[in-house]
Amino acid sequence: MSLGQRIRELRQAAGVTQSELGGPEFTKSFISLVERDRARPSVTTLRIIAQRLGTSMDSLLGAEGNLPETAAQSLLALSREALRRRELPYAERLLEMARFLADQHTLPEVTRETLLQQAHHAFLRERYDEAWVLLQDARALSETAQDGWRAGRALTMLGQIQLRRRNFPDAVDLLRAALAKLRRARAGRDPVRVEALITLGTCLVHMERTQEAIRRYEEASASTAAARNPALRGQALWGLGWAYRKLGDRPQARELLLEAKACMERAEELPDLMRILHNLGQVLLEEGRPADALRHFHHALRVMDRLGKPDRAAILTEIARAHLAEGRLEDALAFGERALQSARNVHDPLEQAEAQLLLARLYALTGRVRKAVALLKEALPAFRDRGMEARAAGVGRELGLLLQSRGAHAPAAALLALVAEARDRTAAPGGDAARRS
Repeated sequence: MSLGQRIRELRQAAGVTQSELGGPEFTKSFISLVERDRARPSVTTLRIIAQRLGTSMDSLLGAEGNLPETAAQSLLALSREALRRRELPYAERLLEMARFLADQHTLPEVTRETLLQQAHHAFLRERYDEAWVLLQDARALSETAQDGWRAGRALTMLGQIQLRRRNFPDAVDLLRAALAKLRRARAGRDPVRVEALITLGTCLVHMERTQEAIRRYEEASASTAAARNPALRGQALWGLGWAYRKLGDRPQARELLLEAKACMERAEELPDLMRILHNLGQVLLEEGRPADALRHFHHALRVMDRLGKPDRAAILTEIARAHLAEGRLEDALAFGERALQSARNVHDPLEQAEAQLLLARLYALTGRVRKAVALLKEALPAFRDRGMEARAAGVGRELGLLLQSRGAHAPAAALLALVAEARDRTAAPGGDAARRS
Protein backbone atom coordinates (compact mmCIF):
# COMPACT_ATOMS: atom_id res chain seq x y z
CA MET A 1 0.00 0.00 0.00
CA SER A 2 1.41 3.40 -0.96
CA LEU A 3 1.72 6.38 1.39
CA GLY A 4 -1.19 8.16 -0.32
CA GLN A 5 -3.45 5.13 -0.09
CA ARG A 6 -2.57 4.77 3.59
CA ILE A 7 -3.49 8.40 4.31
CA ARG A 8 -6.79 8.02 2.44
CA GLU A 9 -7.64 4.81 4.31
CA LEU A 10 -6.93 6.39 7.71
CA ARG A 11 -8.85 9.56 6.80
CA GLN A 12 -11.93 7.63 5.70
CA ALA A 13 -11.80 5.39 8.78
CA ALA A 14 -11.73 8.50 10.98
CA GLY A 15 -14.67 10.08 9.10
CA VAL A 16 -12.64 13.15 8.10
CA THR A 17 -13.05 15.00 4.80
CA GLN A 18 -10.10 16.14 2.67
CA SER A 19 -10.88 19.77 3.57
CA GLU A 20 -10.91 18.96 7.28
CA LEU A 21 -7.63 17.06 7.01
CA GLY A 22 -6.04 19.98 5.19
CA GLY A 23 -7.26 22.55 7.70
CA PRO A 24 -5.95 26.09 7.31
CA GLU A 25 -2.49 24.92 6.15
CA PHE A 26 -3.32 22.84 3.06
CA THR A 27 -5.99 22.96 0.37
CA LYS A 28 -8.36 20.13 -0.44
CA SER A 29 -6.66 19.84 -3.84
CA PHE A 30 -3.28 19.32 -2.21
CA ILE A 31 -4.62 16.54 0.06
CA SER A 32 -6.20 14.94 -3.00
CA LEU A 33 -2.82 14.99 -4.80
CA VAL A 34 -1.13 13.44 -1.75
CA GLU A 35 -3.70 10.65 -1.58
CA ARG A 36 -3.19 9.92 -5.28
CA ASP A 37 0.60 9.87 -4.75
CA ARG A 38 1.03 12.82 -7.11
CA ALA A 39 2.55 15.04 -4.42
CA ARG A 40 5.22 14.15 -1.84
CA PRO A 41 4.52 15.78 1.53
CA SER A 42 7.36 17.11 3.66
CA VAL A 43 8.17 15.76 7.11
CA THR A 44 6.40 18.76 8.69
CA THR A 45 3.32 18.15 6.54
CA LEU A 46 3.29 14.45 7.47
CA ARG A 47 3.51 15.35 11.15
CA ILE A 48 0.44 17.63 10.87
CA ILE A 49 -1.51 15.01 8.89
CA ALA A 50 -0.63 12.27 11.39
CA GLN A 51 -1.75 14.46 14.30
CA ARG A 52 -5.12 15.19 12.68
CA LEU A 53 -5.67 11.51 11.94
CA GLY A 54 -4.81 10.56 15.53
CA THR A 55 -1.88 8.42 14.43
CA SER A 56 1.92 8.52 14.23
CA MET A 57 4.32 9.23 11.39
CA ASP A 58 5.58 5.65 11.71
CA SER A 59 2.06 4.45 11.04
CA LEU A 60 1.70 6.69 7.99
CA LEU A 61 5.01 5.38 6.66
CA GLY A 62 4.25 1.83 7.75
CA ALA A 63 3.64 0.56 4.23
CA GLU A 64 7.17 1.61 3.33
CA GLY A 65 9.07 0.71 6.50
CA ASN A 66 7.10 -1.16 9.17
CA LEU A 67 5.22 -4.23 7.99
CA PRO A 68 3.99 -5.43 11.44
CA GLU A 69 2.44 -2.03 12.23
CA THR A 70 0.84 -1.87 8.80
CA ALA A 71 -0.66 -5.33 9.30
CA ALA A 72 -1.89 -4.42 12.79
CA GLN A 73 -3.48 -1.17 11.59
CA SER A 74 -5.26 -3.08 8.83
CA LEU A 75 -6.60 -5.55 11.40
CA LEU A 76 -7.82 -2.64 13.53
CA ALA A 77 -9.58 -1.06 10.55
CA LEU A 78 -11.40 -4.36 9.94
CA SER A 79 -12.27 -4.79 13.62
CA ARG A 80 -13.62 -1.22 13.81
CA GLU A 81 -16.02 -2.02 10.98
CA ALA A 82 -16.96 -5.37 12.56
CA LEU A 83 -17.81 -3.61 15.83
CA ARG A 84 -19.95 -1.12 13.95
CA ARG A 85 -21.87 -4.00 12.38
CA ARG A 86 -22.11 -5.83 15.76
CA GLU A 87 -20.16 -8.79 14.33
CA LEU A 88 -18.66 -9.39 17.76
CA PRO A 89 -16.99 -12.84 17.43
CA TYR A 90 -15.23 -11.71 14.23
CA ALA A 91 -14.14 -8.45 15.87
CA GLU A 92 -12.78 -10.38 18.85
CA ARG A 93 -10.57 -12.57 16.64
CA LEU A 94 -9.23 -9.54 14.75
CA LEU A 95 -8.42 -7.73 17.99
CA GLU A 96 -6.60 -10.77 19.39
CA MET A 97 -4.36 -10.78 16.30
CA ALA A 98 -3.74 -7.03 16.53
CA ARG A 99 -2.84 -7.34 20.23
CA PHE A 100 -0.42 -10.19 19.43
CA LEU A 101 1.39 -8.04 16.85
CA ALA A 102 1.50 -5.08 19.23
CA ASP A 103 3.02 -7.20 22.01
CA GLN A 104 5.51 -9.00 19.77
CA HIS A 105 6.78 -5.89 17.97
CA THR A 106 6.32 -3.21 20.69
CA LEU A 107 3.78 -1.06 18.84
CA PRO A 108 2.51 1.44 21.45
CA GLU A 109 -0.07 3.16 19.23
CA VAL A 110 -1.51 -0.18 18.15
CA THR A 111 -1.67 -1.22 21.82
CA ARG A 112 -3.66 1.90 22.75
CA GLU A 113 -6.09 1.50 19.85
CA THR A 114 -6.52 -2.22 20.52
CA LEU A 115 -7.34 -1.58 24.18
CA LEU A 116 -9.98 0.96 23.16
CA GLN A 117 -11.59 -1.40 20.66
CA GLN A 118 -11.47 -4.32 23.12
CA ALA A 119 -13.24 -2.09 25.63
CA HIS A 120 -15.86 -1.23 23.01
CA HIS A 121 -16.30 -4.95 22.34
CA ALA A 122 -16.78 -5.65 26.06
CA PHE A 123 -19.21 -2.71 26.32
CA LEU A 124 -21.35 -4.07 23.47
CA ARG A 125 -21.46 -7.43 25.27
CA GLU A 126 -22.52 -5.54 28.44
CA ARG A 127 -19.39 -6.66 30.31
CA TYR A 128 -18.94 -3.27 31.91
CA ASP A 129 -16.38 -4.21 34.59
CA GLU A 130 -14.09 -5.68 31.93
CA ALA A 131 -14.55 -2.63 29.70
CA TRP A 132 -13.80 -0.31 32.64
CA VAL A 133 -10.39 -1.93 33.32
CA LEU A 134 -9.43 -1.84 29.64
CA LEU A 135 -10.41 1.82 29.36
CA GLN A 136 -8.42 2.80 32.42
CA ASP A 137 -5.36 1.15 30.87
CA ALA A 138 -6.00 2.83 27.50
CA ARG A 139 -6.47 6.20 29.16
CA ALA A 140 -3.26 5.93 31.20
CA LEU A 141 -1.19 4.92 28.17
CA SER A 142 -2.74 7.68 26.05
CA GLU A 143 -2.06 10.34 28.69
CA THR A 144 1.58 9.21 28.93
CA ALA A 145 1.94 9.34 25.14
CA GLN A 146 0.12 12.71 24.98
CA ASP A 147 -2.43 11.06 22.70
CA GLY A 148 -5.32 13.39 23.52
CA TRP A 149 -7.67 11.91 20.93
CA ARG A 150 -7.54 8.41 22.40
CA ALA A 151 -7.61 9.72 25.96
CA GLY A 152 -10.81 11.58 25.02
CA ARG A 153 -12.29 8.42 23.52
CA ALA A 154 -11.48 6.48 26.70
CA LEU A 155 -13.14 9.14 28.86
CA THR A 156 -16.22 9.11 26.60
CA MET A 157 -16.65 5.36 26.97
CA LEU A 158 -16.07 5.56 30.72
CA GLY A 159 -18.90 8.10 30.84
CA GLN A 160 -21.11 5.80 28.78
CA ILE A 161 -20.48 2.98 31.25
CA GLN A 162 -21.45 5.22 34.16
CA LEU A 163 -24.62 6.16 32.26
CA ARG A 164 -25.46 2.47 31.90
CA ARG A 165 -24.79 2.02 35.62
CA ARG A 166 -27.11 5.00 36.31
CA ASN A 167 -24.32 6.94 38.04
CA PHE A 168 -25.32 10.20 36.34
CA PRO A 169 -23.20 12.76 38.26
CA ASP A 170 -20.02 10.69 37.74
CA ALA A 171 -20.89 10.23 34.07
CA VAL A 172 -21.30 14.00 33.62
CA ASP A 173 -17.84 14.65 35.09
CA LEU A 174 -16.22 12.08 32.79
CA LEU A 175 -17.98 13.35 29.68
CA ARG A 176 -17.07 16.96 30.35
CA ALA A 177 -13.46 15.88 30.79
CA ALA A 178 -13.73 13.96 27.49
CA LEU A 179 -15.03 17.01 25.62
CA ALA A 180 -12.24 19.17 27.03
CA LYS A 181 -9.64 16.57 26.04
CA LEU A 182 -11.04 16.22 22.51
CA ARG A 183 -11.12 20.00 22.12
CA ARG A 184 -7.42 20.25 23.06
CA ALA A 185 -6.68 17.40 20.63
CA ARG A 186 -8.42 19.43 17.88
CA ALA A 187 -10.96 16.68 17.34
CA GLY A 188 -13.85 19.10 17.02
CA ARG A 189 -15.29 17.38 13.95
CA ASP A 190 -14.71 13.85 15.22
CA PRO A 191 -17.76 11.56 15.64
CA VAL A 192 -16.51 10.69 19.15
CA ARG A 193 -17.09 14.30 20.22
CA VAL A 194 -20.70 14.04 19.00
CA GLU A 195 -21.14 10.78 20.92
CA ALA A 196 -19.84 12.54 24.06
CA LEU A 197 -22.29 15.42 23.56
CA ILE A 198 -25.24 13.04 23.09
CA THR A 199 -24.31 10.93 26.12
CA LEU A 200 -23.86 14.07 28.22
CA GLY A 201 -27.29 15.30 27.11
CA THR A 202 -28.83 11.99 28.15
CA CYS A 203 -27.31 12.20 31.64
CA LEU A 204 -28.52 15.79 32.02
CA VAL A 205 -32.11 14.84 31.10
CA HIS A 206 -32.03 12.07 33.71
CA MET A 207 -30.86 14.68 36.23
CA GLU A 208 -33.76 16.97 35.18
CA ARG A 209 -31.46 19.62 33.71
CA THR A 210 -33.40 19.56 30.48
CA GLN A 211 -32.58 22.96 28.97
CA GLU A 212 -28.87 22.29 29.34
CA ALA A 213 -29.39 18.88 27.73
CA ILE A 214 -31.19 20.45 24.76
CA ARG A 215 -28.19 22.70 24.10
CA ARG A 216 -25.91 19.65 24.00
CA TYR A 217 -28.25 17.70 21.70
CA GLU A 218 -28.65 20.69 19.36
CA GLU A 219 -24.88 21.10 19.14
CA ALA A 220 -24.56 17.41 18.29
CA SER A 221 -27.34 17.40 15.67
CA ALA A 222 -25.88 20.47 13.91
CA SER A 223 -22.37 19.00 13.70
CA THR A 224 -20.61 18.03 10.48
CA ALA A 225 -20.12 14.50 11.78
CA ALA A 226 -23.87 14.05 12.34
CA ALA A 227 -24.65 15.41 8.86
CA ARG A 228 -22.47 12.65 7.38
CA ASN A 229 -23.72 9.86 9.66
CA PRO A 230 -27.50 9.17 9.77
CA ALA A 231 -27.22 6.99 12.90
CA LEU A 232 -25.37 9.73 14.77
CA ARG A 233 -27.87 12.37 13.65
CA GLY A 234 -30.71 10.03 14.62
CA GLN A 235 -29.29 9.70 18.14
CA ALA A 236 -29.09 13.50 18.53
CA LEU A 237 -32.66 13.99 17.25
CA TRP A 238 -33.87 11.19 19.48
CA GLY A 239 -32.32 12.95 22.48
CA LEU A 240 -33.98 16.22 21.50
CA GLY A 241 -37.34 14.49 21.18
CA TRP A 242 -36.96 12.95 24.60
CA ALA A 243 -35.98 16.30 26.13
CA TYR A 244 -38.95 18.15 24.57
CA ARG A 245 -41.23 15.40 25.85
CA LYS A 246 -39.86 16.03 29.34
CA LEU A 247 -40.73 19.72 28.89
CA GLY A 248 -44.30 18.80 27.91
CA ASP A 249 -44.00 19.84 24.24
CA ARG A 250 -45.38 16.60 22.84
CA PRO A 251 -46.00 17.70 19.21
CA GLN A 252 -42.37 18.82 18.92
CA ALA A 253 -41.21 15.63 20.63
CA ARG A 254 -43.24 13.44 18.25
CA GLU A 255 -41.89 15.26 15.17
CA LEU A 256 -38.28 14.88 16.31
CA LEU A 257 -38.73 11.21 17.25
CA LEU A 258 -40.28 10.39 13.88
CA GLU A 259 -37.32 12.04 12.16
CA ALA A 260 -34.95 10.07 14.39
CA LYS A 261 -36.85 6.85 13.57
CA ALA A 262 -36.37 7.51 9.84
CA CYS A 263 -32.61 8.04 10.40
CA MET A 264 -32.30 4.74 12.28
CA GLU A 265 -34.28 2.84 9.66
CA ARG A 266 -31.99 4.26 6.98
CA ALA A 267 -28.91 3.28 8.99
CA GLU A 268 -30.44 -0.13 9.93
CA GLU A 269 -29.63 0.48 13.61
CA LEU A 270 -32.06 -1.89 15.32
CA PRO A 271 -31.07 -1.24 18.97
CA ASP A 272 -31.65 2.49 18.65
CA LEU A 273 -34.79 1.96 16.54
CA MET A 274 -36.19 -0.17 19.36
CA ARG A 275 -35.64 2.61 21.91
CA ILE A 276 -37.14 5.27 19.64
CA LEU A 277 -40.27 3.14 19.20
CA HIS A 278 -40.42 2.98 22.99
CA ASN A 279 -40.21 6.79 23.25
CA LEU A 280 -42.83 7.32 20.54
CA GLY A 281 -45.16 5.05 22.48
CA GLN A 282 -44.57 7.17 25.59
CA VAL A 283 -45.49 10.36 23.71
CA LEU A 284 -48.68 8.78 22.34
CA LEU A 285 -49.58 7.54 25.82
CA GLU A 286 -49.17 11.05 27.21
CA GLU A 287 -51.35 12.38 24.40
CA GLY A 288 -54.16 10.09 25.56
CA ARG A 289 -53.76 7.47 22.81
CA PRO A 290 -52.99 4.26 24.75
CA ALA A 291 -54.05 1.89 21.96
CA ASP A 292 -51.61 3.54 19.50
CA ALA A 293 -48.95 3.57 22.22
CA LEU A 294 -49.37 -0.18 22.78
CA ARG A 295 -48.72 -0.86 19.09
CA HIS A 296 -45.38 0.95 19.32
CA PHE A 297 -44.45 -0.76 22.59
CA HIS A 298 -45.17 -4.23 21.21
CA HIS A 299 -43.25 -3.37 18.02
CA ALA A 300 -40.29 -2.45 20.24
CA LEU A 301 -40.62 -5.79 22.06
CA ARG A 302 -40.50 -7.65 18.73
CA VAL A 303 -37.28 -5.84 17.84
CA MET A 304 -35.90 -6.83 21.25
CA ASP A 305 -36.73 -10.45 20.46
CA ARG A 306 -34.71 -10.20 17.23
CA LEU A 307 -31.77 -8.72 19.16
CA GLY A 308 -32.05 -11.22 22.02
CA LYS A 309 -31.99 -8.44 24.64
CA PRO A 310 -33.15 -9.39 28.17
CA ASP A 311 -33.57 -5.89 29.67
CA ARG A 312 -37.26 -5.39 28.93
CA ALA A 313 -38.26 -3.66 32.14
CA ALA A 314 -38.68 -0.15 30.69
CA ILE A 315 -41.00 -1.26 27.88
CA LEU A 316 -42.97 -3.63 30.11
CA THR A 317 -43.53 -0.77 32.57
CA GLU A 318 -44.88 1.42 29.75
CA ILE A 319 -47.19 -1.37 28.58
CA ALA A 320 -48.51 -1.59 32.14
CA ARG A 321 -49.11 2.19 32.11
CA ALA A 322 -51.00 1.92 28.83
CA HIS A 323 -53.25 -0.80 30.26
CA LEU A 324 -53.82 1.37 33.34
CA ALA A 325 -54.85 4.26 31.07
CA GLU A 326 -57.41 1.95 29.45
CA GLY A 327 -58.73 0.92 32.88
CA ARG A 328 -57.50 -2.69 32.69
CA LEU A 329 -56.01 -2.91 36.17
CA GLU A 330 -55.35 -6.66 36.20
CA ASP A 331 -53.42 -6.49 32.90
CA ALA A 332 -51.53 -3.48 34.23
CA LEU A 333 -50.59 -5.37 37.40
CA ALA A 334 -49.43 -8.40 35.42
CA PHE A 335 -47.14 -6.34 33.17
CA GLY A 336 -45.93 -4.25 36.12
CA GLU A 337 -44.85 -7.36 38.00
CA ARG A 338 -43.09 -8.68 34.88
CA ALA A 339 -41.30 -5.34 34.56
CA LEU A 340 -40.11 -5.45 38.17
CA GLN A 341 -38.80 -8.98 37.75
CA SER A 342 -37.02 -8.06 34.51
CA ALA A 343 -35.32 -5.07 36.18
CA ARG A 344 -34.17 -7.28 39.05
CA ASN A 345 -32.83 -9.90 36.62
CA VAL A 346 -30.55 -7.36 34.91
CA HIS A 347 -29.75 -5.45 38.14
CA ASP A 348 -31.09 -2.10 36.92
CA PRO A 349 -32.00 -0.11 40.07
CA LEU A 350 -33.61 2.80 38.22
CA GLU A 351 -35.96 0.68 36.11
CA GLN A 352 -36.70 -1.38 39.24
CA ALA A 353 -37.74 1.85 40.98
CA GLU A 354 -39.91 2.88 38.00
CA ALA A 355 -41.72 -0.48 38.09
CA GLN A 356 -42.14 -0.20 41.86
CA LEU A 357 -43.70 3.26 41.53
CA LEU A 358 -46.21 2.03 38.99
CA LEU A 359 -47.06 -1.02 41.08
CA ALA A 360 -47.46 1.20 44.15
CA ARG A 361 -49.99 3.31 42.24
CA LEU A 362 -51.86 0.18 41.16
CA TYR A 363 -51.85 -1.30 44.66
CA ALA A 364 -53.20 1.99 46.05
CA LEU A 365 -56.01 1.96 43.49
CA THR A 366 -56.95 -1.62 44.44
CA GLY A 367 -56.89 -0.95 48.18
CA ARG A 368 -53.56 -2.58 49.08
CA VAL A 369 -52.29 0.51 50.87
CA ARG A 370 -49.58 -1.07 53.03
CA LYS A 371 -47.95 -2.74 50.03
CA ALA A 372 -48.12 0.51 48.04
CA VAL A 373 -46.35 2.48 50.77
CA ALA A 374 -43.64 -0.19 51.19
CA LEU A 375 -42.90 -0.18 47.44
CA LEU A 376 -42.73 3.59 47.29
CA LYS A 377 -40.36 3.85 50.26
CA GLU A 378 -38.11 1.26 48.60
CA ALA A 379 -38.15 3.09 45.25
CA LEU A 380 -37.54 6.70 46.31
CA PRO A 381 -33.84 6.34 47.32
CA ALA A 382 -32.99 5.09 43.81
CA PHE A 383 -34.04 8.49 42.43
CA ARG A 384 -32.46 10.56 45.20
CA ASP A 385 -29.13 8.73 44.91
CA ARG A 386 -28.98 9.70 41.23
CA GLY A 387 -29.72 13.40 41.64
CA MET A 388 -33.40 13.04 40.66
CA GLU A 389 -34.91 14.75 43.71
CA ALA A 390 -37.76 16.43 41.81
CA ARG A 391 -38.80 13.07 40.34
CA ALA A 392 -38.77 11.45 43.78
CA ALA A 393 -40.71 14.30 45.39
CA GLY A 394 -43.29 14.48 42.58
CA VAL A 395 -44.12 10.78 42.70
CA GLY A 396 -44.19 10.74 46.49
CA ARG A 397 -46.59 13.66 46.55
CA GLU A 398 -48.83 12.08 43.90
CA LEU A 399 -49.09 8.81 45.78
CA GLY A 400 -49.56 10.59 49.11
CA LEU A 401 -52.51 12.54 47.72
CA LEU A 402 -53.94 9.37 46.15
CA LEU A 403 -53.81 7.59 49.50
CA GLN A 404 -55.36 10.61 51.21
CA SER A 405 -58.25 10.60 48.75
CA ARG A 406 -58.90 6.94 49.55
CA GLY A 407 -59.05 7.58 53.31
CA ALA A 408 -55.57 6.22 54.19
CA HIS A 409 -54.63 9.38 56.07
CA ALA A 410 -51.76 8.08 58.21
CA PRO A 411 -49.76 6.53 55.31
CA ALA A 412 -50.53 9.60 53.21
CA ALA A 413 -49.17 11.92 55.90
CA ALA A 414 -45.98 9.86 56.17
CA LEU A 415 -45.38 10.02 52.43
CA LEU A 416 -46.08 13.75 52.20
CA ALA A 417 -43.59 14.26 55.05
CA LEU A 418 -40.97 12.40 52.99
CA VAL A 419 -41.73 14.71 50.05
CA ALA A 420 -41.31 17.82 52.21
CA GLU A 421 -37.99 16.47 53.51
CA ALA A 422 -36.73 15.86 49.96
CA ARG A 423 -37.84 19.34 48.87
CA ASP A 424 -36.09 20.98 51.83
CA ARG A 425 -32.88 19.04 51.17
CA THR A 426 -32.86 20.06 47.51
CA ALA A 427 -33.45 23.74 48.31
CA ALA A 428 -31.01 23.98 51.22
CA PRO A 429 -27.70 25.81 50.61
CA GLY A 430 -24.97 23.24 50.19
CA GLY A 431 -27.54 20.49 49.58
CA ASP A 432 -27.51 17.94 46.79
CA ALA A 433 -28.61 20.39 44.12
CA ALA A 434 -25.98 22.91 45.16
CA ARG A 435 -23.23 20.30 45.06
CA ARG A 436 -24.22 19.22 41.55
CA SER A 437 -24.32 22.74 40.07
